[in-house]
Amino acid sequence: MRLGFAAFQFIAQATRRRFYPTGRPIRDTLGRPIQFFTHHPQPNDFDAEDPLGWLIPRCREMGFDALEASLEKYLAPAEVDRVGNLLAKHGVALATDYGDDFSAPRKAPEAFRPYARAARQLGVGVVGTGSMPFSINRFVDDPPFGRQMEMIRSALGPLVAIAEEEGLKMAIENHADYKCAELIEHVVEPIGSRALGIKLDTGNCPLVIDDPLEAARLSAPICYATHFKDMHITPVSPEGGRIVSAPVGRGSCQLEQVARVLAEGAPDPANLILSIEIGWMPPNEDYFQWLHESAGWCREALAAYLARPL
Repeated sequence: MRLGFAAFQFIAQATRRRFYPTGRPIRDTLGRPIQFFTHHPQPNDFDAEDPLGWLIPRCREMGFDALEASLEKYLAPAEVDRVGNLLAKHGVALATDYGDDFSAPRKAPEAFRPYARAARQLGVGVVGTGSMPFSINRFVDDPPFGRQMEMIRSALGPLVAIAEEEGLKMAIENHADYKCAELIEHVVEPIGSRALGIKLDTGNCPLVIDDPLEAARLSAPICYATHFKDMHITPVSPEGGRIVSAPVGRGSCQLEQVARVLAEGAPDPANLILSIEIGWMPPNEDYFQWLHESAGWCREALAAYLARPL
């Protein structure tokens, strides 16, 4: 397996101002706690106009073999060639997602084809996807659960057909909305294509009362992609039960056992990317420190399963 990270979070944190030029912390008018202390440097030269051009050459020194990022800025042939050359030069693998609101799709299915072709040219074998907006999930009554599944199948089916034609696989994520068993039973199996599998987000499992290890065991034979995320679960607190993010390996998601299950049971474990995603962080925590510590934990605890870094 390869170790990667979700670039969208890195981009958001790298472009967020933390301090005024005076050194005082930015005042948050929304009332969120101020972050007085940082523990890992925020990149001061990040190029938000060309995130892949900035991240790919630095990926290995950050401790990663792979990078998960959007290709929307990079679909022109010249850009695909440039990014492909960077990936080859630095020995970095790429993962990507393609999304829409499956409850009310805004894109025609054919809009996916140029994205799929660019992804394939860049060595991507699997394109991940979410499904519903957060307001629609297994706990809401309108639309009812059966109708939700119907919406997903209707929107996802044509994309899977295109992926299959273009030599790709798609992986639907348990996007804090459904259990993996529900997605397999009501989406993957009815669509019935080997080009469709699961993108296992380990940290999303507790949010829908799904056990991450059991979800991994069930999903492993069709697990094509991941978000390798940890959550800390407190069953009883003064505010009631609480689920908050944790650095990878420090939470309740049994990620060492999950990695073993995927290494032994996934259809292509050598190319499966464990893509670190940091969940909803508690106030005053440092994303870059969490990412650094998460990568270090994975390199040590999961050394038997991960490709050796160059």
